[in-house]
Amino acid sequence: MIGMEQRLTLKLATKLVMTPNLQLAIKLLQLNKIELIEAINKELQENPAFDLETVSTDPVVAGSEKVTSMDSKSPDTEAVDNLTSEEQHSLGEMDWESYFDNGADYGYFPSEEKNPVAYENIVHRSQTLAEHLFWQLSLTRLNRDDQYLGVHIIGNIDDDGYLTLTTEEIAQKTMASPEHVEKILEIIQSFDPIGVGARNLKECLLLQVRQSDFEINPHAESIIDRHLQNLERNAIREISRDLNISIEDVHVAIDFIRTLEPKPGRAYSISTTQYIQPDVFIFKVDQDYKIVLNEQGLPKLKINRLYQQYKAKGTDLETKQYVEQKFRNALWLIKSVEQRQRTIYKVSESILKYQKAFFNNGIKELRPLVLRDVAEDIGMHESTVSRVSTNKYMHTPQGIFEIKFFFHSGLSTLHGEDVSSIRVKEMIKNLVLNENPKAPLSDRAIMSKIKDQGINIARRTIAKYREELKIPPSNRRRNV
Repeated sequence: MIGMEQRLTLKLATKLVMTPNLQLAIKLLQLNKIELIEAINKELQENPAFDLETVSTDPVVAGSEKVTSMDSKSPDTEAVDNLTSEEQHSLGEMDWESYFDNGADYGYFPSEEKNPVAYENIVHRSQTLAEHLFWQLSLTRLNRDDQYLGVHIIGNIDDDGYLTLTTEEIAQKTMASPEHVEKILEIIQSFDPIGVGARNLKECLLLQVRQSDFEINPHAESIIDRHLQNLERNAIREISRDLNISIEDVHVAIDFIRTLEPKPGRAYSISTTQYIQPDVFIFKVDQDYKIVLNEQGLPKLKINRLYQQYKAKGTDLETKQYVEQKFRNALWLIKSVEQRQRTIYKVSESILKYQKAFFNNGIKELRPLVLRDVAEDIGMHESTVSRVSTNKYMHTPQGIFEIKFFFHSGLSTLHGEDVSSIRVKEMIKNLVLNENPKAPLSDRAIMSKIKDQGINIARRTIAKYREELKIPPSNRRRNV
């Protein structure tokens, strides 16, 4: 028999426990402005402790944002700030009777400016590629079996306009012959957009060439059919030699091929329009800058004073606990929103301090900056700065940028200073744009030219930045 016994042991372990207040603050911090409005509105609908009469439901109109500076605070905001020392203890230990007797209207009150509805911004859903093809199929005189095959073929055309199954696979699924499927496919390939229903890039381009004015481009079909890989490698001389035509004729044909659409279904692809609303604005005033937060559309957060009736001594315990929990949640939300706004302001203020040359002169003066620099500057953790930087935008005199745009590594110079990697990428882009197309710059040549400007950089770094900029290598940029 195996002996069994009970033992009592002690075990020490380090564990991070986040309070609900901290969890809410982190959640709100990583939301952008539009997501923040949705989260607040959801809480307002679920928590009766808020006064819904103060909720602002006015739509935000692009270009007419009202901004609020953090330099001044309303009395209600100051009242919330007074709770900071109290929050070092659990909100559940608060004296709710004294809280209600205080008579203050705790809340968060953003700008009240109203905007009219921008009806010109109301859009309708675009027609999909499949819907466009089905409509054309319905206008084609086909019998019932042919219509059935056409529907099945269109159902297997992807958003780019390519057929994802072979005719044999479709024939097997529909119990039709491959020849019958091929016949219906040819009809669909004659539909708009030209090139739809192709099974590969070559077939897609050939469909477009054959339906164009062939007399103007006598060599385009041969180049696509026999030299698509050479075309990709920009091997002009090989194409010219094999087709026995001049290099000039090859260039004329290639110029026409470049006008073709490699993804014919792209124009009908469903794309979700994303509207960017800057979370913070930086305005230049005389020779200085002013930071203001965009609070247009943020709902007001105000405690419902009607619930103060439940502070009476006659209120039963269960109702009292329910009310206290709802008020506790309301205060957490108010404090979290206020903390989010102040954190964004502090991070923006620090970025302005480090990147002031960029705000004055543009990307050529962008400095290397890492999260740790800003975190140490404002006395917060790097993870907090990271959450503020992601998916939030800053409107500056140089344009609108995601806040994380200002954080990037740097390269050292011969003078001991650091230069931004973004600035180096801009230098590479300008060098390629101004190069001789018949003798494009190699990565080593680009490295040499950048080193001449006092920046230490390796050839592999040039290749890495060039690939990030989606610039092909020199042999593919050569225009013979």
